[in-house]
Amino acid sequence: MERKEELTNRNRNILQVVVHHYIKTAKPVGSKIIAKDYDFKVSPATIRNVLSDLEKKGYLSHPHTSAGRIPTDRGYRFYVDSLMEVQRLTVDEMDRVQKEYRTKKRELDEIMRRTSHMLSAISNYAGFILTPKLEKSIFKHIEMIPLEEKRLLVVLVTKAGIIKHKIITFQEELDYHIIERISDMLNRKLSGVTFGQLKEKIVKASEEELRDCPGRFESIRRFVRHIVEFYDDEIYVDNSPGIYDVYQDYAMIRAVFETVEEKKRIAEILRHKIKEEGIKILIGRESMCPEMEQCSVVSSTYKSDEHTVGVLGVIGPKRMEYPRMVALVDFVSQFLNRVLNRD
Repeated sequence: MERKEELTNRNRNILQVVVHHYIKTAKPVGSKIIAKDYDFKVSPATIRNVLSDLEKKGYLSHPHTSAGRIPTDRGYRFYVDSLMEVQRLTVDEMDRVQKEYRTKKRELDEIMRRTSHMLSAISNYAGFILTPKLEKSIFKHIEMIPLEEKRLLVVLVTKAGIIKHKIITFQEELDYHIIERISDMLNRKLSGVTFGQLKEKIVKASEEELRDCPGRFESIRRFVRHIVEFYDDEIYVDNSPGIYDVYQDYAMIRAVFETVEEKKRIAEILRHKIKEEGIKILIGRESMCPEMEQCSVVSSTYKSDEHTVGVLGVIGPKRMEYPRMVALVDFVSQFLNRVLNRD
């Protein structure tokens, strides 16, 4: 975070104006525009000197084809850390968020899809959510439903009532007797432990329970391998077509879309943010990801069973509406916390 005393009040105010104006217009900001549209009661020459000083300190850059300035990554960082005033969402926007979650469906995949779509639709940027690993969630119940063609539907339910399901395809015919006994054992003996503890205890408990079943060890190994795969997180990303209407800078739009395509890289960056609660903003090169140098990320963590389990937010151009995006991401994360932790 930049030190607030590094800039004079005049320099801070003019930097704030440059950031606001550039976010709104996507055009470099010159001294004449600032003197004309903003009441600083100083001459354009004085404003030019301030702009020059801000450029020397690395807060602004000077495109060769323009007399105006644009914010640098450092300029945006000082703005969000020291100058930004967080907005409130409109009543309609808050109602929209609440209506999206006003459903009895507790399917985790459906909640994730709704969240990423809603973030994108409201922001006009790319909305994303990194799904929670189940490792810290409390195991409550498992159901296994045989399907045709050597397939098995496995449904996991957490203490918070969140449902996650997966269809597992086997190479050989299923031993339904083994599967039924493992399912019964899990529900009877291991309900109430975390999924992390479940991973450690399932083999031992299964071997004790099924010691009289021929071929039990191979069946147990295969089953445990598939159960462990439920811990893998994934990222849902929804890119709003509204970005075309909001921005006419197609190079910028292409940068956002190319970033969104790099889902694995985004997930890697976000996994590190799970340990950092609250709103976080990454600007340009701060992500340490070349694909994201022209983008910013506003994110927040969310919880299940009182444990921080995932990250959600928006990805957009560096000239995004940071005050509004912080309000949106914070509100959605708080509301999702309630959804995932309902009794």
